[in-house]
Amino acid sequence: MIESLYTLVKQSRTDNNSLVCVIDIFSPKIDHSLKQTKQQFREDLSQELKIKLLDCIRNYEVDNIPGYFQMIELLEGRIEKSIL
Repeated sequence: MIESLYTLVKQSRTDNNSLVCVIDIFSPKIDHSLKQTKQQFREDLSQELKIKLLDCIRNYEVDNIPGYFQMIELLEGRIEKSIL
């Protein structure tokens, strides 16, 4: 059964298999982006990007994502503060 990215990211905080699945999902994009770099740097850069992805996944607070209207309120509050 294919799980959603949201579910995998949420599970990856405690489950390494979910973390591997998330990295596998992003691997084609990473590989495609690496074609813009020189061949000699690709392997190291690939590892660094996957480490950064791992760090982002582990530190991402899935449950604290604001909804649409909460985000509008946050942005409006920032705009009002910047005007004052």
